Amino acid sequence: MLQGALIRAVRDFGDTPEFASGKDRALATAASLDYVLMLVRGAAGARILERDAQRAIKDGVVRAVDDLIASATAIVAVGSPEAHAFAREAVSVLRAALAFEGLATHERRFALIALANP
Repeated sequence: MLQGALIRAVRDFGDTPEFASGKDRALATAASLDYVLMLVRGAAGARILERDAQRAIKDGVVRAVDDLIASATAIVAVGSPEAHAFAREAVSVLRAALAFEGLATHERRFALIALANP
């Protein structure tokens, strides 16, 4: 879900001035989530320890959450109906990720409130 939202951000808004500076990071974060899964499964040619895999997954999800918040914040500044729709969809994805992963902080909650009410 996080990965898909980051890829949609790049695909749909990568050429907008508001998001142009964040698109490379969003794409890199989306790609890194795949690589972490490859490491966990041993598909990258090397397997890592379970505890290292769990830490890598959590760190990857934290980065994806923060990057999606930053991406959606930049995209909502575009001001178009499509940008507002993207922000609403991102809020849904982010709420699920924050609840599932236990990553909710005051800063992240406030960011979601701002995105939900542009």
